[in-house]
Amino acid sequence: MNNEINLKDIDLAGFEEKVYVIADEVLDILKELSRENNNQISSKQIAEKMFRKEAVKSALIPDISEPAAGEIESLKDIANIVLDKFTELVPPHMSDNFCNLKDGFKINGPNTSTEWLDSPISIIKKYINSLSARNSEVEAFMKQTMQYLEAIEEPLSKELSFHQNKIKTDRTFEDDLFRYMKTMRDDCNTFNDINALKTAFLGKIENIGRGFEQKREQDMLRLQETEKTLEEMGKRMHDIKREADEIRKKSQEAEFEAYHDALTGLYNRRAYQDRMNETLANLQRYRVPASLMICDIDFFKKINDAHGHNVGDLALKKLAELLVERLRKNDIITRYGGEEFAVILTHTDLAGAIIAGEGLRSYIAKAVFSYKGLPIPLTISVGISSFNKDDTPEAVFERADHALYLAKKSGRNRIMSETDLIKENVLSNNVS
Repeated sequence: MNNEINLKDIDLAGFEEKVYVIADEVLDILKELSRENNNQISSKQIAEKMFRKEAVKSALIPDISEPAAGEIESLKDIANIVLDKFTELVPPHMSDNFCNLKDGFKINGPNTSTEWLDSPISIIKKYINSLSARNSEVEAFMKQTMQYLEAIEEPLSKELSFHQNKIKTDRTFEDDLFRYMKTMRDDCNTFNDINALKTAFLGKIENIGRGFEQKREQDMLRLQETEKTLEEMGKRMHDIKREADEIRKKSQEAEFEAYHDALTGLYNRRAYQDRMNETLANLQRYRVPASLMICDIDFFKKINDAHGHNVGDLALKKLAELLVERLRKNDIITRYGGEEFAVILTHTDLAGAIIAGEGLRSYIAKAVFSYKGLPIPLTISVGISSFNKDDTPEAVFERADHALYLAKKSGRNRIMSETDLIKENVLSNNVS
């Protein structure tokens, strides 16, 4: 590496001025230390006093309050990359915030340079806070569920104790009954007088009847207590089920948000990436053909500029509806970003994908899209590629994206495939 300094690159006049400023301040400091009768003057003392001087600070520290125009543009590029990365990581309802922030910066620009960083950080904080809130809800539910279970445990233990006591009581009653029966049998062998035997039998039968009555009363009390316990347990279990249903619903909503676009309801970019990996795995393992189709609304910026972003959103929703209407249920339709949609056509080779793409393009071109009675043209350009065994998701997308660019370059409202890219390259080579 060449460490030589080119004198042409140095502002000699400015450098000379800074040297004189520092030299004058050093002389003043030496005079000041001398007046203080300081016989042992050190460089540390001089340095400490030097950096208290505003003139020295101005000479040594460059003015960085406002970046140059080129630096601002570079900062914008970096900020846009950061915003794009954040958009890929967060759910759709948060990624829309990043897209709106990016569009706003393009139009108006930030008030300060730090706004490039502060704005996305505030969105990320909001996302983290929402995750914390959901975690708190789950934690509160688990805590409440444990309280319910603890409350149920007590009546269950009580009910178990009741049944254990009932078994003991029944066993005691049976033993007493068998004892009375044995006594009556013995009385039959002992008494010769029928009247005495009758009196003894009647006494025993009366005792047995009282025993049955007491047992019936005890069983009724236990039954009432059991019914009360079961009723309390039923109420608590109902509360647990209701809480669990609410948590399950929120979990399903969170899962839907994580893999679906908030505006159109289609799969989002995260779902697209997962399904791309699955499609490639099926191709490599089972040789299942598949193709990728990328659709882009023609002149979408003109729709936004002429009618506003609300109409632009309606156009995106209309296109999503048309895609669902025209394509198969097993086709994976995703909103890749902005006005760009990616469709994974499963069990479809390149020839079949081209036929499907042309049918889709024609279907959308004939559809009616209007706002307040005013018809608005809605057409798409389409780029198509097929999955190869050794492909990566990025490679498949890149070929389809280049084909999409060629479709737009060729006049829009048309489809192009990776075979058209080959033809284009051949023509370019022949011309050159």
